[in-house]
Amino acid sequence: MKMVCKQLLMVTSLVLALCLTLPLVVSAEMVKKADNFIVVLDQSGSMAQAKAKPGEQKLDKAIANVKRFDQAVPELGYTSSVALFAPYKTVSKPATYKTGSLGSASESFKPAFNSFTTLGDGLTAIAPSTAGKTSLIMYTDGVWNDGVDPVATAKNLYSQNSDLCIHVVSYADTPEGQQTIDAIKALSGCSVAVDAKSLESDAAMAQFAKDVLYDVVQPAPKPAPKVAPAPAPAPVAKEIITFSLLFDFDKANIKDEMVPVLEEVKMILKDDMGTNFVLSGHTDSSGPEAYNQGLSERRAASVKGWLTDNGVTASRLEAVGYGETRAKYNNDTREGRKLNRRVELQSK
Repeated sequence: MKMVCKQLLMVTSLVLALCLTLPLVVSAEMVKKADNFIVVLDQSGSMAQAKAKPGEQKLDKAIANVKRFDQAVPELGYTSSVALFAPYKTVSKPATYKTGSLGSASESFKPAFNSFTTLGDGLTAIAPSTAGKTSLIMYTDGVWNDGVDPVATAKNLYSQNSDLCIHVVSYADTPEGQQTIDAIKALSGCSVAVDAKSLESDAAMAQFAKDVLYDVVQPAPKPAPKVAPAPAPAPVAKEIITFSLLFDFDKANIKDEMVPVLEEVKMILKDDMGTNFVLSGHTDSSGPEAYNQGLSERRAASVKGWLTDNGVTASRLEAVGYGETRAKYNNDTREGRKLNRRVELQSK
């Protein structure tokens, strides 16, 4: 089990390392903090350390760090250039950044064993002239032993160019050098200053590149598709069922011959238990209207009474009367008047 876990850990670490060391590609989620960046390396005597073994000089380590930084920078259309201090020298002129360009330029870095560290003079000479926001990334131990004050020079650069931000990868190993780097960092809240040893992991280098050059912004969520409102349900047509409940003249009582028809009505109600109904009573035009109104109400009530007596829930039924106002047949004929003496069933 321990061996399996160890192998999984090794695979996970390898995947993470590959993700961090491979060049980052342009992503819609990456937003540039700067339009331009300048890598400037201090190759003075203090960085060269003549007595140190090859590969152990601070300059050697700085060159290796520049190459690793090169692999962590995404191609977002920056204009980049490379320069040296002590004395100042342009190594690569401003051009659209491509992965590998910093590493190629760093191959030409040569130590200046006998040179003074002219940090302030180098900052003056490298003052960015390109338009847009610029990140100046210095690799230095902060030692200054000749020329103008680098802190004062950096402060003057900020006053002349509000779009400038100075960052430092520090190789300081003296209190004086660290004091100079700390003072430059304190000039602006945008400045990032890191100890070179803190960038030894690929994850730390990737984070440094992000801190000085770009932000990662989550893409805005896509708007939810507009959903057309559901159409209003079509009004349910109320079904009116007329039964052959033909009452005698001036009568409202249920006759035996009406029972088969009422059984049919009961079955309809049973088959549609979720619906309530109106029982409407009607009369012909014989007699006064007020009397006919009461007669129609009594006829509807009679039908409701029979249904409830035979198992239909009373709350499902409403009995109303319309008198002679809703004649369907011709009241001028005997047959017409007979047909108008009716009760109808209608869903609510």
